[in-house]
Amino acid sequence: MPVRRVHHVTPRMVRITLGSDELVDFVHDGTDQNVMLYFYDDAVELPEPLTLESARGMWSRVRPTIRSYTIARHDPDANEIDIDFVLHGDGGHGGPASAWAAAAKPGDQLIFVGPSPAYRPDPDADLYLLAGDETALPAIGVTLRGLPAGARARVFVEVDNAADELPLPTDADAEITWLHRDGVPPQDSELLVNAITAATLDGVVDAWIGAERAPVLAVRRHLLDERRLDRKHVRATTYWRAGQEGT
Repeated sequence: MPVRRVHHVTPRMVRITLGSDELVDFVHDGTDQNVMLYFYDDAVELPEPLTLESARGMWSRVRPTIRSYTIARHDPDANEIDIDFVLHGDGGHGGPASAWAAAAKPGDQLIFVGPSPAYRPDPDADLYLLAGDETALPAIGVTLRGLPAGARARVFVEVDNAADELPLPTDADAEITWLHRDGVPPQDSELLVNAITAATLDGVVDAWIGAERAPVLAVRRHLLDERRLDRKHVRATTYWRAGQEGT
């Protein structure tokens, strides 16, 4: 799938727009959905054209690194999808996806498989709790856009500073709180769990959390052990782990 556009939406996040007539039958239901992206080492000689079929034909000698990413936007009229990448390689947590996105340019090719469903908000919930760090912004953004008018949402997003904030449009009645680490490593930050601990969460709460492993586990423990939320209403996603190669 060719890259059509590359746009830096924040200093540390790049939006890659993929587009082709191959997307004419692509179906996106407006909820959080993922695609599996294929990345190859620079030393690998790739076939031309690079397609899913040609990639699978190489599996006997080389296999790609596969990463799951949220579809940030789907434009069926233009046959395009947007995928947002956090450029955190300079902090030691970068991986093949981040490296590819940092160098991507129009005309580059990217193979993906999908989409597949990720998070679907419970329509019977009284309140939606969405929380995460920079890596969760695409999923939080698409979830908020999919909530109907009148739905109540409490949103906590932890980023390094104000330059990493993004618009999060929604028809829902959403209260959005931005939390700034100001240089504290994400795995050492307690901003998310402290903010959620202090928040008023009433009624049936449907919660989704996505971030580095340590804050995800801390928030999940709080929601299950202290808030006593039903497990079916708590979705916790570890997007990356400190000390390991990330996205």
